[in-house]
Amino acid sequence: MSALAFVQFGLAVAALFWTLYLLLVPLAARFRPPARRQASPGTGTSVAVIIPAHNMEKFIARCIAALRACRLPRGESRIYVIADHCTDDTAARARASGVTVLERTAEPAGKTYAIAWGLEQLELKQLRADLYVITDATAWVEPGFLEALSAGGSDRDQIVTGRSIAAIEDQPWFVHCLGLTLVHRNFQNECRERLGLSSLIEGRAMAYKDPYIRRFGWTLALPTSREPGAHPTEDWRHGVRVVEHGYRVAFAGDARVRTPLRESLAAATQQGTRWERGRMANAFTHGMRLLVIGLRGGNRLQIFAALDAIQPPVAILGAFTILVAAGTAIWPIGGGLDLLGYLPMALVALYGALVAIHGRKEGIRLATLAWAPVYIGWRSFAFVLSWFRK
Repeated sequence: MSALAFVQFGLAVAALFWTLYLLLVPLAARFRPPARRQASPGTGTSVAVIIPAHNMEKFIARCIAALRACRLPRGESRIYVIADHCTDDTAARARASGVTVLERTAEPAGKTYAIAWGLEQLELKQLRADLYVITDATAWVEPGFLEALSAGGSDRDQIVTGRSIAAIEDQPWFVHCLGLTLVHRNFQNECRERLGLSSLIEGRAMAYKDPYIRRFGWTLALPTSREPGAHPTEDWRHGVRVVEHGYRVAFAGDARVRTPLRESLAAATQQGTRWERGRMANAFTHGMRLLVIGLRGGNRLQIFAALDAIQPPVAILGAFTILVAAGTAIWPIGGGLDLLGYLPMALVALYGALVAIHGRKEGIRLATLAWAPVYIGWRSFAFVLSWFRK
């Protein structure tokens, strides 16, 4: 085997590994029956809903109204809005909706720091709850949201994440494609829940029980000394670090929250660049660390959570498989191994079709798949841009 063929073979094996990882977890989940028992909210369960908000006067009243429509049959909920460095009427409109507002002006700004500060303020005021639910001001929850999060997972699970759905009505093509990324995440979380693995944390729909908050607060979501400043995708970082400390993130599929995505392609590209940079930072730090810890200890939960943090996004993996297939066509591997160069691309296409079928339940048309080549090129551009833009 020539040096070029050896490189081609290595790239094909890497592409095949990650495409099989996408498909084998869902395949394994099909042979595992659903969990028979979920936890249920106990008598008098108290829920504190925390909404970090920066200049969200346009959305905050609608968000609060949707949360007020939720019912807890055996408990009560209180809503706290953290007006973080707001220069508009977010705080006033939140107060007019009858909720407690905590105004924050200290540096640094940002969702992660706002949540950490808000939890500290609640502790100082001795405003404790059995469950702390966090959602975004732009999102609006469905009526069973709080009850589903309260009942999600087993009695041992301290962290529960819900189902985020893109609001795609009358939106352009890229919003539908981004909506499929949420479908992909929900699909993977469903499979991980069935297999007893840890789910990916969804920042618009997450809940933490009081014992966890008392132990860690929001420290595991904050950047470490190796990460100066804040980068986005703190949800990925948090999901990896909680598993490192012995926790599992449960998935409550009935805790549904709808969220608008970026309205312009330029804004979506800028956000995608930040996301990719944050994902890479998480992969090369916490993800690799957890993988080493998991392999040393033979801990299945940690190994899979680490792989989830390290794996490339589906769009980037799609672009990688296309390049591998094109390279194989131009410079065949030889020795009957050329199939390895084409198989990953076929598997990614199969997985994309599977996700699109699931997306029909959330209003995403199968025709969205026609935009797949454009979407892959667009997301790959954001990925490359993330290496150079700070």
